[in-house]
Amino acid sequence: MKWVDSRGFEVEALVLGNRPWLRVRRGREYVAYYTDVAELSRHLDLADLVRSD
Repeated sequence: MKWVDSRGFEVEALVLGNRPWLRVRRGREYVAYYTDVAELSRHLDLADLVRSD
């Protein structure tokens, strides 16, 4: 599942090594990996995210 915000950041939910992660990228560059939504919310406005297919 993916979400995007108005600034061009894309958030993707994925599993790496049997652990869930939220991967953030902008364009072709990976910006960060977060272990939970609370951590992600400190860096991105969750209300600005919309689902992307």
